[in-house]
Amino acid sequence: KNSNYTLELPMALAKRGIHPTFHISLLRPHQASKDGMFPNWVQPEPYDFGLEDEHEWFVDEIIGHRRVDHGNLEFQVRWSLGDTTWETHTNCWDLAALDQYLELHNVKRANMLPKRS
Repeated sequence: KNSNYTLELPMALAKRGIHPTFHISLLRPHQASKDGMFPNWVQPEPYDFGLEDEHEWFVDEIIGHRRVDHGNLEFQVRWSLGDTTWETHTNCWDLAALDQYLELHNVKRANMLPKRS
């Protein structure tokens, strides 16, 4: 019996060099969640950084900020796939995650944040 499975990966993953064959210990059957079990759950917010429509990125939360290049703000964004990146204020200004981050820091506008989180 073969304990490896080859999956049809999206082209974006193939271009990044992700190998399509996985050991069975890394795979789990998909189990759809029931909406009734999590009535207040909010689906992560999709965000498009100018990519084609088939590419969707989901922001989990903003976890930090810093000022770079003459005081310009960048935010540390945690994505639903687990990646963390620094994004400009321009890319984040309309995210609900930014509103939550500002509320957490007890400020109304991003320019009122301290120099570093």
